[in-house]
Amino acid sequence: MSKVIELSSRLLRNPYPQTPKLCAAQTLPLKGESDFLAISQLPVGTTPVLLSFAEHYQLLVELLECLDQSGVLIETILMRMQMPAGGRMPKVFLHERVLMLQDIQAEEYILQREGKPYLVIEDNLVRHPLEAGNNSIHIRISATENCEKLVSLYSEKLLELGFGSIEKMAREGTA
Repeated sequence: MSKVIELSSRLLRNPYPQTPKLCAAQTLPLKGESDFLAISQLPVGTTPVLLSFAEHYQLLVELLECLDQSGVLIETILMRMQMPAGGRMPKVFLHERVLMLQDIQAEEYILQREGKPYLVIEDNLVRHPLEAGNNSIHIRISATENCEKLVSLYSEKLLELGFGSIEKMAREGTA
């Protein structure tokens, strides 16, 4: 029987503060009064935007690299993808073991029921002022083998990237 270990945290700062950034601001093609009225009624979140679309992808790639460095054998990776995606996806996202979803719960349930090892990276990182989110991340690891090295790698990487304190929970992984 496998157990599921969940790491949860919240992004507190830009993960790449020393990296120069291209300005991603663009002027909307607003022409008439109705355009300005429509844009003024869009909800703007209060959660700070701490990374760009490209930095979001870079962060996810670094998290996937932790799995490869750990040596833990996990054949299925579930990643929550937010839309719009905002650019070209990194090649590693297209690997056959990566499944990108907007709602992970149903697929995770199937993997739990079948007893298959898996990794979930589920984030709510805000990349634009009109996006909903709370800058949180949840990483769930379900593996039959000892995955403490992977948990340690993820904990260190999250702290390095600017996430706050990491909450760790463990539970039995049966559905």
